[in-house]
Amino acid sequence: MTDQSLLTAAEAAAALGVNRQTLYAYVSRGMVRSEDTAAGRERRYRAEDIRTLAERKARGRGAEAVAGQALHFGTPVLDSSLTLIEADRLLYRGKDACRLAERAGLEQVGRLLWDVAIDPFAAPESLPVVGTSLRTTWPGAAAFAPIDRCLAVLPVAAASDTRAFARDPMATATTGARVVRLLAGAICGRLPTAAPVHQQLAEAWGLDEHGADLARAALVLSADHELNASTFAVRIATSTGVTPWGAVIAGLAVLQGPYHGGMTRRVNELFTVLHDAPDIEAALVERIQSGARVPGFGHRLYPAGDVRARFLLDRLYHRVGDRPETRLVRRMVEAGARVLGEPPTIDVALVAIERACALPKGAALALFLLGRSVGWIAHLLEQRASDHIIRPRARYVGPRPD
Repeated sequence: MTDQSLLTAAEAAAALGVNRQTLYAYVSRGMVRSEDTAAGRERRYRAEDIRTLAERKARGRGAEAVAGQALHFGTPVLDSSLTLIEADRLLYRGKDACRLAERAGLEQVGRLLWDVAIDPFAAPESLPVVGTSLRTTWPGAAAFAPIDRCLAVLPVAAASDTRAFARDPMATATTGARVVRLLAGAICGRLPTAAPVHQQLAEAWGLDEHGADLARAALVLSADHELNASTFAVRIATSTGVTPWGAVIAGLAVLQGPYHGGMTRRVNELFTVLHDAPDIEAALVERIQSGARVPGFGHRLYPAGDVRARFLLDRLYHRVGDRPETRLVRRMVEAGARVLGEPPTIDVALVAIERACALPKGAALALFLLGRSVGWIAHLLEQRASDHIIRPRARYVGPRPD
């Protein structure tokens, strides 16, 4: 039995939609098998038993209940050929994302996910459109946080980019490249060039070759993650017929939320609180006992740990070396494993890169949104091919008329 096939009590209970007492009752009745783990750690529960029981419960509740559960890490709701998260692997169109992150740039991953034969980032008309939009909006947006700058400049570009209405896949991909370039310009605070995005970030942020490499890898591993909240918003917007500009604006609006892209802000606050703590483990315990949540640890789709975080943290330790911030990250990860029994997520890794490389405030979220914009365009292309509006039904639970 491998760690990948075992769930914590919290994970198992959440997957079944029950509390821990009910989970323990299932164990006592032999419906779910549990396993001893290392000394001092809580028992783990067999994922295959949890899946079997969840499916049995879902079948018993009928189609409406299954549909409701599907909106919360449940049954898949649509077909996609873009990203597979399985057995603690992340694959982009069948290629291991961590392998891609070793050398590929965001542009290469974009071309892979967009499935186009010609490089859309090489289109000569991209830069002038982006430059005009930045010059128009920058005086009023320069003081904003990165994501707010992006939300300020995109509508201006959308209003002036008449080519964005073309629905041909190659034309759409070329518009997507313009969107990505504009986002890069808004984040860097300067007119973008034809250079790879990570190199533009490195120049704007004053990064050495190791910092540039970390930015590149972070962009690649942020590119797509199946149907998270912002991506689903992009697909819904796309199904109504909006241009790539409108779809990405929808994604950015959702990404701001504290439980999605805004999670990096919460993790950064945790770093600040724990920075001077003499005993991080004790500080985490105190935080939990006070009722506060500990952000950035544990991901439902990766029982053995977020592969993106593992890759980026390993690369950070190797590239940056022994610095106060990297030592803090190591201590936090070790304390989180002991206290929470959970490994870190990509949010911890992105914040660790921001702090260890002395990047501008908000750079962790900037890296995430810039990488994810490539995935949003991929989902837009895929959703356009289906040519139907996403319009789920609600189950009415309010008062009935007399």
